[in-house]
Amino acid sequence: MRVVHKWLFVVALSASLCASGFADNNFRDPLTQPAAEVGRAANSNLSGVEVAGDRLIAVGARGLIIVSEDKGATWSQVGSPVSTDLLAVHFSSDMQGWAVGHEGVVLHTQDGGTTWEKQLDGNQTETLLVEHFKKLDAAGDEQAAAYLDAVKLNYVDGPEQALMDVWFADDENGFVVGTFGTILATHDGGETWESWMERVDNPELLHYNAISAAGGDVFVASERGVVFKLDPAQRRFLQIETGYSGTFFNIGGAGSTVIAVGLRGTAYKSNDAGRSWAPVQTGIEAALTDVQHLQSGRFLVVSLDGQALMSNNDLSSFTPLTTSRLGRFSSFAQQVPGAFVAVGPTGVQRVNLH
Repeated sequence: MRVVHKWLFVVALSASLCASGFADNNFRDPLTQPAAEVGRAANSNLSGVEVAGDRLIAVGARGLIIVSEDKGATWSQVGSPVSTDLLAVHFSSDMQGWAVGHEGVVLHTQDGGTTWEKQLDGNQTETLLVEHFKKLDAAGDEQAAAYLDAVKLNYVDGPEQALMDVWFADDENGFVVGTFGTILATHDGGETWESWMERVDNPELLHYNAISAAGGDVFVASERGVVFKLDPAQRRFLQIETGYSGTFFNIGGAGSTVIAVGLRGTAYKSNDAGRSWAPVQTGIEAALTDVQHLQSGRFLVVSLDGQALMSNNDLSSFTPLTTSRLGRFSSFAQQVPGAFVAVGPTGVQRVNLH
């Protein structure tokens, strides 16, 4: 999922259980415990959905992964090697996909979502980052010690850092992003990962809530109105101020147009690949959780309280759409023109575009 309130709740709950001593007696590691079978899985708490060839793949609470072969009409659960909450899913091709979530978990599928394996978790990431910054520190990097201290603080109570989103340019090259400045890159499909924490202009270690491409550029949505843009020549994400002071939950775009969405119905757009930004009125106050460029050429935005908004052609305003039933939306995917499938805490909903 791409909405921050979930991981805040789970982290707070975990801390409470540990403090009470309850977790010590009953704890079953969600990173090694496969997801339980769920009845009425399509009505479960879901966080992310993605198109994978002729399929739709959705992920959610306690490691749940479900698949639809009929454009979202019916769903079946598939096996998941973890029972930690999964927050986002991304496919680089029909067969190759990744899901990420709490405790820094990264799952991978090579068969279009039928089977999944764990590639990475927060325990492994802690080791990776500590060794990385120790090596940089020994080599005389002036910033390495500060990063090392931050990493140790982030993992002092275990693999707490959530991975909020995942994006791959192709089947080999991708990023995962998450809380407190966590960002890792891979160049071999997730077999190995490397730190990019020091490759982002983010000294305060702001949270990364989403990562997406627009045209040939890659953007990360963050807090305090900040967006980060990848500079391929420098192999570095540069910080961009948008003029907004709140949190962006998601970001998307096409060509040179980029739109970031967040708290209280906030949307900001850029028509010049992120160099300048301006607010767009949405007419709603709910948190906007996902934005995508549709096959029609317009942008669709959904909100946590189950609203869907369609942009006009020049992205100067949005028009509300009628949804078939009440629900809450965390993510959506368009598989066919004229409709989309949304998922959220209340499950799956198919919505026609009017």
